[in-house]
Amino acid sequence: MGEGVVKLLDTSVLIHLQREWTRDEDGPVHAYLRDHGSEEFSISVITSLEFLEGYAQVAEGERFLEPFPQIEVTRGVARSASRIRRSLRQRGEMIGDFDILIAATALVAGVPLVTDNTQHFERVEGLVMERYR
Repeated sequence: MGEGVVKLLDTSVLIHLQREWTRDEDGPVHAYLRDHGSEEFSISVITSLEFLEGYAQVAEGERFLEPFPQIEVTRGVARSASRIRRSLRQRGEMIGDFDILIAATALVAGVPLVTDNTQHFERVEGLVMERYR
């Protein structure tokens, strides 16, 4: 994990950023990134997986993701994800496995998760979230 990583972007952020870019809009994601221009952002490889699913031509989506360093799912992330999943299951508050892995990535990296999906991620104990809207 590089020392410059400050925040992890969730898939919802990238989808909205791509929509703003395609429509040539200066929307909430552009404003957020501009307001946080001195910070560095990364994504989980799981975010990459989710985002690229929307592209028939994966190379096009990969070009869009190029500026964002990707954090791999390590043994530590898997271990953290297993604890999160167990806790959520025991409380009857399950969320999707991809969201669990993204949350675990942020927790292990010790960085906040930038998202618009607080409804799911707020269930993960100890996860620091930041909304971009």
